[in-house]
Amino acid sequence: MTGHNCAYVRQHYEVPAEVGRRVIANGEPGVILADRGQYIGVVLDSDPKKRIRNYHPTWEMHYGEMADKLPLKSWRVLVRGWGWWDPDKCTISVYAATASQAKYRAYNQCEMHDIECMFGFLVRRA
Repeated sequence: MTGHNCAYVRQHYEVPAEVGRRVIANGEPGVILADRGQYIGVVLDSDPKKRIRNYHPTWEMHYGEMADKLPLKSWRVLVRGWGWWDPDKCTISVYAATASQAKYRAYNQCEMHDIECMFGFLVRRA
């Protein structure tokens, strides 16, 4: 799981990538919403489903200003079994349109591979 707000991309590729920045990715406007290691996760303005897609940080990428409003809501998902007593260490931050989508995105990021663990997730708006 990555969660360093594009630190690797900024250092390695020397670009101003960070969550919330507007970009033009392959000629399409969008917003960075995920740190994907050596890639950046972008939601294109034209995508009706608001999917986060991976883009290379330098391939036909133009960086703009920080976005006034993000296309998806920010959620914190408390993962059962990670130590409920310390919410800062057992939560996953994700961007999604709905609480159920937030649960699924958190499930994809956590190390638990049992789909039933998702039923115990607690979801709150960040």
